[in-house]
Amino acid sequence: MDYKIIAEKVVKKALKLGVDEAEAYLQNSREFELNIRKGEVETIKQATSKGIGLTVYKDKKLGFSYTSDFSSDSLDEFVKRTVDLSLVSDAKSWNGLPDFEKREQKDLDLWDPSISKIENSKKIAIAKKVEKIALSFDKRITNSEGGFYGDSDTEIIIVNSKDISRKIKGSGVYFGTGVIAGEGNNMQSGWWSSAKTHFKDLDNIEEVAKKAGQRAVEKLGAKPVKTQKVPLVLDRYAAPSFWYGILFAINGDSVFKKTTFLTDYLVKPIASKLITIIDDPTIARHIASRPFDGEGKITRKNTLIKEGILKMFIYDSLTARKAGVKVNTMARRSGYKNLPYGRFINVIVQNGKTKREKIISGIKEGFLVKGLRGFGTDIPTGNFSVGASGFWIKNGEIAFPVDGVTLGGNTLEILKNIEAVADDLDLRGSLNSPSFKVAEIAVGGKK
Repeated sequence: MDYKIIAEKVVKKALKLGVDEAEAYLQNSREFELNIRKGEVETIKQATSKGIGLTVYKDKKLGFSYTSDFSSDSLDEFVKRTVDLSLVSDAKSWNGLPDFEKREQKDLDLWDPSISKIENSKKIAIAKKVEKIALSFDKRITNSEGGFYGDSDTEIIIVNSKDISRKIKGSGVYFGTGVIAGEGNNMQSGWWSSAKTHFKDLDNIEEVAKKAGQRAVEKLGAKPVKTQKVPLVLDRYAAPSFWYGILFAINGDSVFKKTTFLTDYLVKPIASKLITIIDDPTIARHIASRPFDGEGKITRKNTLIKEGILKMFIYDSLTARKAGVKVNTMARRSGYKNLPYGRFINVIVQNGKTKREKIISGIKEGFLVKGLRGFGTDIPTGNFSVGASGFWIKNGEIAFPVDGVTLGGNTLEILKNIEAVADDLDLRGSLNSPSFKVAEIAVGGKK
């Protein structure tokens, strides 16, 4: 079945029914997931799915619906139903398809055809092995939260009445495990995984397993500390949780509605000069890269914050038009059942020049944060409060594990008080950051 031809026919049918503009978003996917625990398979799920979403505009009125039935009669009824929806909706001056530049789609090497050919027995063996090694990492590891493996192939096609025709095939593969260390009231869990677009790029099974075991064992005996203000080092794998709050606060729709504390900060300093943040979906073979976004626009590298100065808000085309701004838009789409929305795609906080060990060695007493329970930032006010765990620093060395504490303050003050950025960036997902140091933060614990 040629899905691109189907998408083209759907758009043509909508135009024949009198709409001004039309877009078809077609998705065809295969997914595999398995979970094992203590060496036994608990669940295996394998599914294929396909569907098409149709967006039409008539006299600035929007109609949208979707279907997974690709039979000829069903598609005819689907198109008619979508057009009828546009006739009864309210007209909005900003409605319409995006404006497109003439830019070439790049091949980012995001599809590994070998993944779909891997035998299930090999997938099960990977999940069992990573769990087994993690369980044997340390005698203090007493239980398992399971091993897991998953992979997928996805084909996405976008066709619209502005002569845009995009197609991409992508794959993903991941595995990992979680284990529990300790007993009674002194128990800690540790998780680790690896996710790539190509099977051969996955991390070594032994390394993933040992990382999960280490992350469980190292937290044993964690305790709260007394309430105080100290320097803070946010670990590179905990830092993305913090940056989520900043990214949500620069959402264009929130800015338009004035429901974010950063509404009036465009081209103004909001962070230390050490902080530069980009969105770059164009990295070859990266798990979060995309050659085009959820609207079919060719992706590009965008600078969100440069040397502490906020350079842009994140808009999709409709919200940018509604707000009356001209900006490089960034849109994501949660499948064919949804419309696109403004959202970052692959954010990278730029690497620093200092070793994390050197940053820690200069702290007489402070807190190395290894985990946050949320992103902490209240978007309307900028207030910051979040539970945290990690390690206490004394005289430049790790002293003991910490849990049951809360970090508090003001997000803008935290951003401006970043005084060191480490050189330990690890590109693992759609939000990536090196470790960094904040001059001082309130740690709420024992009185």
